[in-house]
Amino acid sequence: MTATRTSRALARGLRRHPLLVVNAGLLLTIGTLGIWCGANVVRANSQVPADLFMQSIASEDGTLGWNQLCPALQQELPRETLEQLTATQRTVASEKGVSLTVEHVGDRPRPNGGEIRFYIATLHTGDGAIGQKTYVITTQANGCVESIQ
Repeated sequence: MTATRTSRALARGLRRHPLLVVNAGLLLTIGTLGIWCGANVVRANSQVPADLFMQSIASEDGTLGWNQLCPALQQELPRETLEQLTATQRTVASEKGVSLTVEHVGDRPRPNGGEIRFYIATLHTGDGAIGQKTYVITTQANGCVESIQ
């Protein structure tokens, strides 16, 4: 009985104060947008294996990169080989004052799961020269890196 009285009183109050309805609607809309945008930020900040693989290229961390590869690719490229390559690359880069940045520029879903992800790697040399290379990484449905082009 009190619930009925409360709802009737609320309905009368809302009819008398239409701006209250508008403000409530705006608050609901803003709150919903805030939650939706917050969810997108969480998704954007989550580390997918392809992003971690590209991060491993920029930081010259062979172990991190190898851990992102699909098992079939791991069998083709032993961990020790990748670690030796990155150690050599790290030495050359530090001697020449070279740094690398990587930017994810887009992705497309694959019909059977996984993604095709696109990156631009930018090389900065000690003398101010800049070079760029595009990477295309294909992932399987579970996220592991299937191929790198």
